[in-house]
Amino acid sequence: MKNKKKLIIAASVIVILAIIIIANVKKGGGVKVEASKVTRGKIEEIVSAPGEIRAKEERKINAEVTAEVVKLLVEEGDWVKKGQTLVKLDSTEQFAAYQRALANVGAQRADLEFKREQLRRKKELYEKGLISRENFDNIATEVELASSILENARTELGRAKRSLERTTIRSPIPGTVMDINKEEGEVVVAGTINNPGSIILTVSDLEEMEMVADVNESEIPLVSIKDTARITVDAFTDTTFIGIVYYKASMPKEMSSSTAVEFEVKISIPHHPGMLPGMSANCEIITAKKDSIMRAPLQALVTKDKKNGVYKIKDGKTKFVEVKTGITEAMWVEIMGGLEENDLIVSGPIKTLMNLADDQKVTWEEEKEEGSEEGESIDTTVEKEKTESVGEEGKEQNEKNKQTGEEGKLEDN
Repeated sequence: MKNKKKLIIAASVIVILAIIIIANVKKGGGVKVEASKVTRGKIEEIVSAPGEIRAKEERKINAEVTAEVVKLLVEEGDWVKKGQTLVKLDSTEQFAAYQRALANVGAQRADLEFKREQLRRKKELYEKGLISRENFDNIATEVELASSILENARTELGRAKRSLERTTIRSPIPGTVMDINKEEGEVVVAGTINNPGSIILTVSDLEEMEMVADVNESEIPLVSIKDTARITVDAFTDTTFIGIVYYKASMPKEMSSSTAVEFEVKISIPHHPGMLPGMSANCEIITAKKDSIMRAPLQALVTKDKKNGVYKIKDGKTKFVEVKTGITEAMWVEIMGGLEENDLIVSGPIKTLMNLADDQKVTWEEEKEEGSEEGESIDTTVEKEKTESVGEEGKEQNEKNKQTGEEGKLEDN
């Protein structure tokens, strides 16, 4: 029986404590959130991408004939002008082929002249009726054949001449010599720039540089020709270069199926001493920019019932408001409809935002923009609670003082 009474008393105490706690929570003011005002300012929509620095004009010098390198006339870092000789290859074989072709042209030319003279004589005889038509036609055919053979010989001479000329390699552009891959005495093979064995060196025009950026497929539609870009180069940490987009690939880079799909974007940048091809860089391409527009913190934007909106604070309670948005950047979103300037909205924390509902009572700390002159952010409810707390403490101190005074009087008596 006594145990039963004890249980009843304990249960009653728990219920009373629960009632007190609930009352205190209600009195405390609800969920604590971060809040921001809808303000006017600028927004830059940005596409960020990594990449590397390259020379805008660059030529890989490759061999067009298979031969030994007999003379390298430049060193890495040398500046060369257009048409300057860079490399000489062994021309023994090519020169011999040229001499043979030249001699063959001479022989075929002489043969043609001889047959033309025969044709001229037989024409006179044919007109006098001294030879048959068949005899005349035969020599005419021989002249046509000799003329064709001479043309073929001249074509072969042209090929031999070009092959001989290719043993002397000249720079196709003015620029700086980069990446010499061969040494004197090595054999280079004829081929294209896709054949590493045929590439002897590279000439780059360092006066005009570019950044080649790898832009993700999800952001490439935002990029346009003539967009401005801010570029940072790892080798120049204290400098930001301003460039202009001049090329956007219409096909993605060749990648394996396991990697992200990326497109090449080329950005022209001004010349800077010491900037070299191959340096790592990052860019921020400004795809859109608006000044003095209505904006709100991007993290304040939530989706409810498939609608984009924010939680507006009015009379200490939340209300979901659907908004029309425009461009975005890292921190801000453009507000094109649904809110007015200086409207107070919930901007965080994100976990709290995800669980908010309409007509929910909240207390808040208003976040100020950087550079604001309004001072530190405040929590109106907390300040109020502090004031009330100080008032209660003052009352308690006064009661203690009174009690101390009363005790003092008793002791005196």
